[in-house]
Amino acid sequence: MLRAALAAGTILVAGFGAQDAFAQSGRLVIGAVNNAEFVALKDLLPEFNRLYPDIDVEFQLVPENEVRAKITTDVTTQSGIYDLITTGPFEVPMWGRTGWLEPLDEIMDDPAYEADDVFEAYLNGLSHDGKLYAAPGSAQASMLYYRKDRLNAAGLTMPEAPTWDQVVEIASQLHDPASGQYGLCLRGLPGWGQMGAPLGTVINTFGGRWYDADWNAQITSPETSAAIKFYIDTLQSATPPGVTQFGNQECGQAITTGQAAMLFDDSSWSQVFFDPNTNPFAENMAVAMAPVKEAGSKPSAWFWTWAWAVPTSANNKEAALAFIKWVTGPDYIPYAAPIKGWGNMPGPARQSQYEDGSPYSEFATPFMAVLDRTLATVDGVNGTHYDDTPYTGNQYIQIPEFQDLGNRCTQEFSGAVVGQQTADEAIAKCQQYAEDVAVNGGYKN
Repeated sequence: MLRAALAAGTILVAGFGAQDAFAQSGRLVIGAVNNAEFVALKDLLPEFNRLYPDIDVEFQLVPENEVRAKITTDVTTQSGIYDLITTGPFEVPMWGRTGWLEPLDEIMDDPAYEADDVFEAYLNGLSHDGKLYAAPGSAQASMLYYRKDRLNAAGLTMPEAPTWDQVVEIASQLHDPASGQYGLCLRGLPGWGQMGAPLGTVINTFGGRWYDADWNAQITSPETSAAIKFYIDTLQSATPPGVTQFGNQECGQAITTGQAAMLFDDSSWSQVFFDPNTNPFAENMAVAMAPVKEAGSKPSAWFWTWAWAVPTSANNKEAALAFIKWVTGPDYIPYAAPIKGWGNMPGPARQSQYEDGSPYSEFATPFMAVLDRTLATVDGVNGTHYDDTPYTGNQYIQIPEFQDLGNRCTQEFSGAVVGQQTADEAIAKCQQYAEDVAVNGGYKN
């Protein structure tokens, strides 16, 4: 049915992109994370309804930790709450393998979609067994952001590819709690996709990993435990107060309010931080590569995209497909950016938008060199330093149990940050959780 509908062709609509020739109608319920790009998208729904006047869109924006739980429950129980979801390369290959998501290869076959323009790495990260199960809405890795004016005033220089020791040393010299100025913001909010995302890359670059080749938990190994202790120490010594309540959005606000001098986080913050309409300090922002443990070692950025997928339990699949083609197609960002500003756009997932002379490349000039290098070197599959690591994934382990494991472990680490227990105690508990997963999940003989 879907293939036949998509094969029906397209007709051009004056002013914006292409509309499918087959009819879509009815209610379309969308579950999405409440990031700025999706808030802006919600404001632009009248344009979608101009193209598809018979589709009634219900757009539910939910904080990241909450939306992950809601979407996971909906998809894994096949309850049919959502017709369209935002998800990512952690979930999509697993959910595609189990038959919980609709394959989207038909969209890729539509010439009007210009699939060859989408970054191949992100398509690969959203596929299983050669079938695409989600369309990338953004291209995201991670970078270090910093206020160059504050570094200059202190006589400090940030390398383009810094080590974590260099970052912490600079942060310590900029850290002035008495003046309400803090050296660095890192996610301290528990959650596998909150604290767990940057922490996962720190574990990788310190030479650690979650499991060895035989699925023996490695949380208490010298390398992994050193990375976790480093992260906890940094949260305690160089970040704003209450950092265990700081996730992606709160750390971004720490930059735009002038609270923090530096932030290691998602590359999509580039649009926000370098747009004077969304950051009063835009002209003083600069970027560096994701920090590493040792200079010259393997890059340590994470790999992500907020992608659009259709659960097989969706009640209105045709409307969901129409929305995906609109929001991830070649015309959406060129249409939306002049209206909402670059600070409310996703990091483009299409190569053409990075070409010299494109509107995005002109806006992105201050950070494009680092972003290009980051996107060219990020590895979303093999994040560790070991060839025999038994799992795939960068800042996560691509097994279903990791959502709970990552949530539980980061909760323990958060407890260590606020002094409820020692770092060693938190690490020991996480080690046991990881061992239980390996045994109960059947990964370890």
